[in-house]
Amino acid sequence: MTNNSPREPQTSTEKATELRRARDRMLARDRLIDEMVENNERQIKNEHARGGAEIELACAQREAARAEAGAEANAELDRATGRLEMLQEEHRRLVAEREWLNTSLLEIDNGPSSDEHQRSGHA
Repeated sequence: MTNNSPREPQTSTEKATELRRARDRMLARDRLIDEMVENNERQIKNEHARGGAEIELACAQREAARAEAGAEANAELDRATGRLEMLQEEHRRLVAEREWLNTSLLEIDNGPSSDEHQRSGHA
């Protein structure tokens, strides 16, 4: 009796391997989603911190622009500028990390299906 199916029946080893791959993909996907949630939380905190830093910078600029501003006002301006620049750099890093996480999730979601792992070409 010949098998007219395009696929041969899977052995228990092949089935176990396929199940292991599916489980590994599911766990990797879950880890990525957890990392995305954490990234979102860090982005929200960063956004609030940047808003505060922008207000601090505006106040420091106003103080430094006053005629009687001294070295302390200029030092505060430098500190506020540095803090905002640091937060902006952190924002760029978080956005890049989020893009990497999105790409990684798409790769997992669009990865090979279980049918693609099965043998082909054996009629």
